[in-house]
Amino acid sequence: MKRNGSFRGPDPVRLATGAHKPSKRGAVVIEAAALLAIFLVTVLATTATFAASNETVLHTFTTFTKGIGPDSGLAIDAAGNLYGTTYQSTSGCVPSCGNVYKLTKNSDGSYSFSVLHNFRGQPDDGAAPWGAPVLDSAGNVYGTTTNGGSGCGVVYKLTPTASGTYTSTIIHSFNAVPTNDDGCQPYSTLTFDQAGNLYGTTNQGGGGGAGGTFCFNGCGTVFKLAPNSDGTWTESVIHSFPGTAGSTDGQNPHGGVVFDSKGNLWSTTQTGGNIEACVQFEDPTGCGTVFELMPNADGTWTESTVFEFTGMSTGFNPWDGLVVDSKDNLYGMTTNGGVSNGTVFRVTPLAGGGVAETVIHTFAACTATRCPDGVHPFNGLTIDGSGNLYGTVFSGGGAGPSAGEFVAGDGIVFKLTSNSSGKWSEDILYRFRGESDGGFPQGDRVVLDGEGNIFGTASNGGAFNLCPVGCGVVFKIVQ
Repeated sequence: MKRNGSFRGPDPVRLATGAHKPSKRGAVVIEAAALLAIFLVTVLATTATFAASNETVLHTFTTFTKGIGPDSGLAIDAAGNLYGTTYQSTSGCVPSCGNVYKLTKNSDGSYSFSVLHNFRGQPDDGAAPWGAPVLDSAGNVYGTTTNGGSGCGVVYKLTPTASGTYTSTIIHSFNAVPTNDDGCQPYSTLTFDQAGNLYGTTNQGGGGGAGGTFCFNGCGTVFKLAPNSDGTWTESVIHSFPGTAGSTDGQNPHGGVVFDSKGNLWSTTQTGGNIEACVQFEDPTGCGTVFELMPNADGTWTESTVFEFTGMSTGFNPWDGLVVDSKDNLYGMTTNGGVSNGTVFRVTPLAGGGVAETVIHTFAACTATRCPDGVHPFNGLTIDGSGNLYGTVFSGGGAGPSAGEFVAGDGIVFKLTSNSSGKWSEDILYRFRGESDGGFPQGDRVVLDGEGNIFGTASNGGAFNLCPVGCGVVFKIVQ
């Protein structure tokens, strides 16, 4: 999954598992679609329409100096300025380190691009950022990098100065070999609590030995960073996923965590949980889980695996984290399952404990001429104040050869809306062509402004002078 000039992101046919290692699962899942008749699938009926929304490219990436490959999602501040990261940029890393950028909204509605920080890599800086950055009330920018520091990635802070530049501080560097006891490879975005503490996940590490198939000295962690009065931060691991033999705990969290109204943390793991259920799909690592972390009075946390995905009927392998609505229902996507191309699911906490999982949308199976609404979503969701869900799907969604497009498609932007009867309808807001409009949206989330406009990134498309498949764009969609 390291980018180079021709990289298109996760293979839409072969699902990447663990630390972005390919398996044969995708082809097997497509073949398994014919077996759906034997499954009892509980799915709320959905309908799909295509909304001819207007897409505008706000920035096209063209040079290593300003970065290429905007693989992360975006953050937006109260003034409508946008913040994101690129996976590559000019620096001392091989292939390169990436950057943090800002798109400043001008009075005429245009945007001005600037680089806030170019990462330098090991040993004194981060490299290869993946998750979307986050902002605090003072305008500081925080995020994670999957590499750099001592080799396992860092958490960074960018502080604005009076001159308009930003000062970079590494507030935590994850331990490298041989311990990896506090985690390794943080792909997640970060989450603040009301006290200003930061929370996130790492995909690897945490101790416990080699663990599962795609684990490196532990199968990941959930961590907390607490600010100190002297400006430093103290990191603590609030849960480690051991991946040891016989464990039903999850493995390899990739997305960030989210708080419910009671102060509990929720997220997903890509693998782990029910190991036997996914063996039929040639996946020995498990179907993935939803987990909850409840705070204790002494400052510790108690983790519970509240749901284990079991295959086609539930969806399986959630790549990103969850979003939560006003009633503490949680929503996410699975890369596989449904009718083979993945699902959007809801997890509802029950009064007596436990949760109920419902698939609210299945991404349609591909035909001989098209993949209607996306293939294998590696992306996350965004929820608005009315409970509508927004997201992107990395590939698929093409209108078919009659429209002069690649049969599979270069990804979509979609919206899911529920009605009073509990049914959800899908609007495809935009189909990427992989041309100047961008293609293969890989970011972990889109963001909305106060007018309901949608902003996101596409990792390919745009300009082709440097990158064979395009260096990526930042886009805006008006509903």
